[in-house]
Amino acid sequence: MVSEAPAWAVYAKPSVTLLTLAVLWTWESIHPLVTRGDGRLVHAGRNVAVSLLNTVVLAVTFSAVTVGVAQLAEVRQWGLLNWGNVATPLRFGLAILLLDFWMYLWHRLNHGIPLLWRSHRMHHADLAMDVTSATRFHLLEQLASAALRLGVILLLGIAMLELLIYETLVVAITMFHHANISLGPLDRPLRWLIVTPRFHQIHHSRIRVETNSNYSVLFSWWDRIFGTHQMRGEDKPVDYGLDQFDQPQWRTLWGMLRMPLEKLEREEMEHGEHGKTR
Repeated sequence: MVSEAPAWAVYAKPSVTLLTLAVLWTWESIHPLVTRGDGRLVHAGRNVAVSLLNTVVLAVTFSAVTVGVAQLAEVRQWGLLNWGNVATPLRFGLAILLLDFWMYLWHRLNHGIPLLWRSHRMHHADLAMDVTSATRFHLLEQLASAALRLGVILLLGIAMLELLIYETLVVAITMFHHANISLGPLDRPLRWLIVTPRFHQIHHSRIRVETNSNYSVLFSWWDRIFGTHQMRGEDKPVDYGLDQFDQPQWRTLWGMLRMPLEKLEREEMEHGEHGKTR
């Protein structure tokens, strides 16, 4: 018998998305880390428009397929988590850890493989980080991620409920660490466990060694384990964006969508990413 995810789990992700967006947008409005002038709503509108496009296309192309693959893994007892009789709490914890490890690897691949970087650089071309930056991903990257995730579900034996809970956690933490906020002294101890705003701001730096670091999505320890952790002084501001896409033409919705078609610069082909060396 195939188990189905409860209704609360199905509605948790969109509910948490809207609530987190509202809370962090308000926080940014009252006490921003970086004070911005006009254009905040236009910037947010472009990012959210891209996200809405992704949501619609992914719902049509992958929602039913993802559910079917998760159910197939459960019925056939395929995947690592279906080997042996693993207790439910332990299984859930392992599922969250394994999914998060995969997201760390996938993020690194998007920086290390030039073809993937073509799409992922749209996310890094954002000149002003805020909560809506967490929604700014190119459709091609999202489609590739969804397709590969099907294999991950089969390989690990991820149940639909486990996937929904992990994705709900990730959408909240991703908005949190992209937000234009400061946690002050709380950021330092907190980033030993999860990805914090300061931890992720470094990843959006123009400096290549910093862009090529801090890939973790939920738990921050993956970067420490695999030697990709990078920090700088708390008082040093981060310059966001990519040199290649500073011109106004890339700040339109059409400009964002056609970024993957723009040729890779020599530095990008050699290093799988873009930015100043120092």
